Amino acid sequence: MAEDQVIPQAIVREGPDGQLVLEDPMALAVVRGIAKHNCRITFKESAERVKYFVERAAIRKLGGDDVVIVVVNADDVHGAYLAAEFMPGMNWQPFRERGETPFARGLAGRDGLDKVIATFDPEAAEKLRTWTDGIAVLVVDHGIAEVFKAEST
Repeated sequence: MAEDQVIPQAIVREGPDGQLVLEDPMALAVVRGIAKHNCRITFKESAERVKYFVERAAIRKLGGDDVVIVVVNADDVHGAYLAAEFMPGMNWQPFRERGETPFARGLAGRDGLDKVIATFDPEAAEKLRTWTDGIAVLVVDHGIAEVFKAEST
């Protein structure tokens, strides 16, 4: 590590309500890294559905410039809004009652989706905005988003 490189330090400050707040950028980075890894697990668990939507896109003659495959946890803090937008009126309760995590999965228009994702995960939004490697898969789960390459096989 270079001598002039500054390592962010944890600090304790008083919040607006008088409570003490710990701000620790290094710990936050570790938590985000774990959440990104967990999104990869969600992506892998959705492999069959991703393959199906790659095939649907091909049938409809849609490519990566047109659509994104979404895998959105309907119970996630950010995914709930997106799931409602992608699948309005969907009743997720039967999934929950079976002990399953409800996911909205499907093809979504790519245009402007990066701007929505940027409100809670600028890194994933930039990855999606600059994506050029075929059809992207956007996973929203664990409080963040991540982008993966859709594989047809």
